[in-house]
Amino acid sequence: MYMVGSVIKNEREKHKISQEELCFGICAVSTLSRIEHNEQTPSMEKAMALLNRLGLEGSSYLSFVSEDEHEFYRISRDAEELVVQRRYIQAYDYVMEHEKCMNKNKFRRQFLCGIRAIKACFEDKQYETAIMMTEEAIRYTCPHFDKTKKIRYFLTDMEVNIINVMAVSYWWSKKNIIALNLLINLVDALSEQYSTIGVDSFRYPMILCNLAKWLNEQHRFEEACEYIEIGRRACIKSGKMRMLPFFCCCRATTLQSMNCCEDEILREYISAYIMFKNMGLDEDATRLRSYLLELYNRDLEDICVPRISSPT
Repeated sequence: MYMVGSVIKNEREKHKISQEELCFGICAVSTLSRIEHNEQTPSMEKAMALLNRLGLEGSSYLSFVSEDEHEFYRISRDAEELVVQRRYIQAYDYVMEHEKCMNKNKFRRQFLCGIRAIKACFEDKQYETAIMMTEEAIRYTCPHFDKTKKIRYFLTDMEVNIINVMAVSYWWSKKNIIALNLLINLVDALSEQYSTIGVDSFRYPMILCNLAKWLNEQHRFEEACEYIEIGRRACIKSGKMRMLPFFCCCRATTLQSMNCCEDEILREYISAYIMFKNMGLDEDATRLRSYLLELYNRDLEDICVPRISSPT
């Protein structure tokens, strides 16, 4: 019989991660010990948080959970997809339709608070409210989180997303130093975590891209270039290519700021445009086309876009 505790224990020991490192903010060490010895069955949310910190998806655990837990998993996945599509109001409304099931444990409350923060930040432009919501959300599982200090524990994808939204909210509220330090600390923590477990989160490139863009705006071009290259490698390594054209745009912006030659700049923008078109990101492609038409009098519609299989 499949036992999730055995999987957690085997993966943890394989990567030489201590019980304290893995379960910080999720459960007590004694609870993890019972789970690993299959003496206690964890809730779906707890199991998935532990598996997620180990770089595992955890969806195979679904056949062993209750109908209520399965429903939460479906809601969270659907909402996250809407967020990826930048449909923030729809994501918020969808989750709020199921608000009753969101108060059963700290993981669900954290998810709900995170969705509210995303709407406040990206849709309502209420950045101070978003900051308060993200600080509340992260402390459900990281009670000692301090935005001024290095992150010295492993993170789930949900925790990563919340810290990223927090940083974006600080940036757009003009508190740039706080935002930059948050993302630099987050990138450092993730680099260490992923070098340990050998798996990159799909959110990692997004965070690197945000950081590179902000460093550009601060005229820290060499640092921006370093993070762009790290981000490109992360996209290729993980096979998650969605952020790759954004890195091309970011690189082009850096080259513009450094007064590099126009051909080199356009080469990056054209690569981004081709990828946008192939990924079906038509709004991004249209915006880029308009920008280059105005700035360089170059119409990207003249380019023959080769059709390739859609990247992940």
